[in-house]
Amino acid sequence: MDIEKITKEQLIDKLVELNRKVLDLEKYEAQSTQLKESLAESEGKYSSLIETESVGILTIDSSGIITSCNDAVLDFSGYSREELIGKYFTKRVNLSTKDIQKYLEIFKSILNGKEVNSFEITQHRKNGDILFGEVYFGPLKNKDNKITGFRMIIKDITEKKKLENKVRENREKFDMLFRSSMEGIVIHDNGKILEVNDAFTSMFECSASYAVGRYLLDFITPEYKEIMTEKIKSEHEIPYEIVALKNNGNRIFAEVTGRPTVHQGKKVRMEVFNNISERKKAEKRIRYLSFHDKLTELYNRTYFEKVLVNIYRDRDLPLNFMICDLNGLRLVNDAFGYNEGDKLLKRVAKILKFCSREEDIIARWGEDEFFVLMPRSTENDVEEISNRIKRICEKTVDQKIPLNISMGISARESRDQDLKDVIKEAENNMYKNKLLKRKSIYNSIISSLERILWEKNRETKEHAERLKRLILQLGMSINLPQNKLDELVLLSTLHDIGKVAIPDAILMKKGKLNTKEWKIIKRHPEIGYKIAESTPQIASIAEDILSHHEWWNGDGYPQGLKGKDIPVNACIASIVDAYDVMTFGRHYKEAISEEEAKEELRRCSGTQFNPMLVERFVMSREKMN
Repeated sequence: MDIEKITKEQLIDKLVELNRKVLDLEKYEAQSTQLKESLAESEGKYSSLIETESVGILTIDSSGIITSCNDAVLDFSGYSREELIGKYFTKRVNLSTKDIQKYLEIFKSILNGKEVNSFEITQHRKNGDILFGEVYFGPLKNKDNKITGFRMIIKDITEKKKLENKVRENREKFDMLFRSSMEGIVIHDNGKILEVNDAFTSMFECSASYAVGRYLLDFITPEYKEIMTEKIKSEHEIPYEIVALKNNGNRIFAEVTGRPTVHQGKKVRMEVFNNISERKKAEKRIRYLSFHDKLTELYNRTYFEKVLVNIYRDRDLPLNFMICDLNGLRLVNDAFGYNEGDKLLKRVAKILKFCSREEDIIARWGEDEFFVLMPRSTENDVEEISNRIKRICEKTVDQKIPLNISMGISARESRDQDLKDVIKEAENNMYKNKLLKRKSIYNSIISSLERILWEKNRETKEHAERLKRLILQLGMSINLPQNKLDELVLLSTLHDIGKVAIPDAILMKKGKLNTKEWKIIKRHPEIGYKIAESTPQIASIAEDILSHHEWWNGDGYPQGLKGKDIPVNACIASIVDAYDVMTFGRHYKEAISEEEAKEELRRCSGTQFNPMLVERFVMSREKMN
């Protein structure tokens, strides 16, 4: 049996079974002892036993000739009566050479009037089978009390020998299971510990010598002692849970299963301990998470709704509700990844907990929404809490984007008000607040992203102004409408906005980028597209941001667009940006002259750049000069 895979129930059944087999042998040995006593008392009465089938009896004269035997001897030896009677004893018992001296000493002792102890023999039957016997020798006397021969009584103990071997194997298996089990096992007599295994000493952090002799209840917490006592007395065999005590006083949760068993021939009891502390922790965590948000550790919506229905009564009125919506979460997720978004959510959770009262309940209501429930709160209480939240958000400057929360508040002042209506009012107020601040919220976000981009690229406002001037110049030269010119102005500043999510070590690297780094750099148009798409003020240029690194011949990225499939504004931005990089240089590239830059644009016309736009741009630059 694979000890690693054995279940606790199988382990207990196996241990009990092995102990029962030990008990069977002990019963057998007791029967054998009774037989010896009976045989000893039968001195002088062997004739009455000669026909018995339980033991073999044969007589031998002083010359060693077999003179009589019963049927049991025939069965034991495999010979017929004719093959035994009149034959020498040594010819039929098949004595080994080493046993001859023992038999001579036995016969000599009997002749000298001494009693001889029983002993075991190995009998080779006629057909070659091997049997085991327990033999008792005694004298045969005539009427003058003179020894004329010997009486040999044979008890077939072959089954006993087999049982002994089986018990020995079972004892070894029992010991292996007992010692190697991952479950803590204790054998006790009415609570007094007789033996423990290594798993028990490890579980309770004590030695075997410390445990043996003590009472099992010494390892159980006071509140569970009565329960365990009752289970033991009633011979309870179904698993039950208790709290146990380690030797150092620490507590552990344990599942206990008990069974009656045998120890050194006495009926006792065995308890098997399974440490379920980790399972209990997991169960506690599951219960916790059923009512808490895993990320922020705040209450979740399920708990919040349960509280609203089942807990709050008249004494808690007025009951104020505050819904808080985190602005810009989607943008942070798109630009910087969900880890940054999670950090932002956890930051908001801490702020709400810090600003609220001890009796308030704070829950995560949705992805970016939080709910603060304020029982027995006045308008002043609510205003103080909301103002505190705003002040902390305004002072928070270490975020990727400005920390901004839109809030909506409503109050339930009587039980006549429907909770759903009150919550709906708070939501409507929050959306109104968000709508009023929408423009300023996204303007601050855009400004923050621009600042981050300039810091990463070491670009200046002068660079932005140059791009703006050049890009408008080219746009007007091809008679773009005003709305497209306005988009070009935004694009001049934000076309590389996706680089805010690229690591500085890659952006600022002076040497050549490796394949992995180049792959990361090429993600910035897609990141910029996601940022623009989630920001209403710049959503109109999302496609231009995505496409500003496409090539006229289709070799660009990220979509591999070709020719007129590339948006015009994206084509304009790529030409103007390349010109500014060439004429003013970057940390990774020296500046070249304007003439050289115009020549390079013409060289790449039709491959990287829109050829018509290149000519218009070069011509407009020549007119300026």
